[in-house]
Amino acid sequence: MSPTQGSHPLTGVAGLANVTVSYPGEHWSDAVASGRAVTPGEAVIVTNSGGVLAVRPVVAGDNGDPRVAIALRTVDVPEQESPRALGPNEIRNQSIPVGEYVHRYLSGGFNITLVDPSRTYNPGDLIGWDIDGKRPTGKSGVGSWAPNANADVDSVFEIAHVRKAGDPEGAGGYILTVKSLKSNP
Repeated sequence: MSPTQGSHPLTGVAGLANVTVSYPGEHWSDAVASGRAVTPGEAVIVTNSGGVLAVRPVVAGDNGDPRVAIALRTVDVPEQESPRALGPNEIRNQSIPVGEYVHRYLSGGFNITLVDPSRTYNPGDLIGWDIDGKRPTGKSGVGSWAPNANADVDSVFEIAHVRKAGDPEGAGGYILTVKSLKSNP
């Protein structure tokens, strides 16, 4: 049976969570954001911040470091100061301020939308974090998961499934189901 499209086709990833967990591997929420706010779905690495365990977004010099992880919020607290209520995906995508705890996953399976829309993806490809990578329309900032050819952090995930949302290079984007190359402890 072939899939059918309903009356509300998925034409872009702007309103979707940057990352969702499809299989939880090793994960920790014992470190605070350091240096700058962390965007859920981006690559982070542990560091020391004034004697406190912290995480910071990766930089080009972190290539090959086995401590690279993907960041998520520890708790999705409803936003109460906005004139309009935020939806669950908007809450999940809110940046994590410096000093707040970050949930970092070192291994597992994930659905990610913080993916460079100008690249090509296939099952079996390896992807890493490109600190200068383009983000899909509607996802602010810089940095995205991309094939290792230009990635600053190599081989974090293997792609298991690729879904296109509308025109990926236009206002669409990709939804990649990935699995970490690290195994569970």
